Formats: sequence, structure tokens, C-alpha cells
Amino acid sequence: MQTSDLIKQLSTQVMPVKRQSLVLRLLLMWSCGVVVALVLLLFSTGVRRDLATAIFTLPFWIKWIYAGTLIAIGASLSLKFARPERQSIHVLWWLMLPVILLTLIAMLDLSHAPAKDIHRMWLGHSALMCPWNILAVSLPVFIALMFIMRRFAPTQLVTAGFAAGCTAGASGATVYALLCNENATPFILAWYSLGILLCGLLGATLGPKILRW
Repeated sequence: MQTSDLIKQLSTQVMPVKRQSLVLRLLLMWSCGVVVALVLLLFSTGVRRDLATAIFTLPFWIKWIYAGTLIAIGASLSLKFARPERQSIHVLWWLMLPVILLTLIAMLDLSHAPAKDIHRMWLGHSALMCPWNILAVSLPVFIALMFIMRRFAPTQLVTAGFAAGCTAGASGATVYALLCNENATPFILAWYSLGILLCGLLGATLGPKILRW
């Protein structure tokens, strides 16, 4: 049998995989990672003491809406880059949409704030720790997503790793928000975004090594 005949025969026996199957598998692994991250947070530091009242405040939901939007966009991009087909990297700019919207809100808040409060609104009391804490909380989700992404056979390993990393970082930010009591939008814009970006850069760095198949 010639090689071309063998390839043709093998290709006719391949069962197509429904796109919904990829979504469900990614969602399952993402959920497992989030649960592990949440359990680790609860057993290591616990949640903020005023969480019962904080969940009824706008700043708390701004954090979750911001991170949740990035999760949705990042997961969609992860699925796109998880497939062997070549995709344009320009779609990564969609991740900037929530950042731009939050920037506008932060600028509005700063314009109405007294001058003495501006420094606090940017740095809060945990600026140096926040990005690294988000990165640490994101690691279980990062590991879960990179594991399942590898099974999807991506070919653009850097961009696939970056998309998965940003998704994990945003997921970690939603979990970390249960502990963090920083409320200013400039703080969220600067330091939450940096933590998510760090996780994205970690994915881009490790993607060519972990996602290679």
C-alpha cells in the first residue's frame, strides 16, 4: 500500500468532533480549576470579613463584571486558538475591550475625587501584593486549562497559551475578589489587570513547551 492510500484510508475513519464537545471539556476543566482555587483560598486565608455586606455594593460587582467579561472573552479566544487551524492574532485585541471600559470608569471616578484621595485610589494598601496574589490564586485554573488545551492540538502555541493564561488570570481575580477589600476602580484597573496580564504572559512563555503535541 502506498503512503497516499494509507493516509486516505485513515482519514476516512476519523470521527468528527463536535465543537460543543470542546466547549464542554474546556468548561469542565475550568470549573475544576476554579473550585480548587476557591478551596485553597478558603483554607489558606479565608474571605474578607465583610463579604456578606460587600456583595451588595457596586465596587465588588465591578471587580466581578470586569474579570467575568475577561473570562468570557479569554475562553472564547482559547477555544479559537485551541484548534489546529491558523487564526489571526489580532483577535486578541478583544481582551482590551473590558480594559478600555474600566479605564473610562476609573477616569470618571478620578475626576470627581478630591486630590488627597487620588494616590490612595491608585495604590490602596495592597498594590505590591495584589498582582502576585492573583497570579498565585490563578495557578490551579492555569494548570487545568493548559492540560485540556494540549489535548485540543493547538498549533499557535504562544497565542493559545496567552489566551488560556488570561482566562486563568481573570478567573483567579474573581476568586481573589472574595478576599480583597480594595474598592477603587483605578486600583482594579492597574493591579487586577497586571495580575491577569502576568498569568497571560506565563501562558505565552510556557505555551510552546506545554502545548506542544
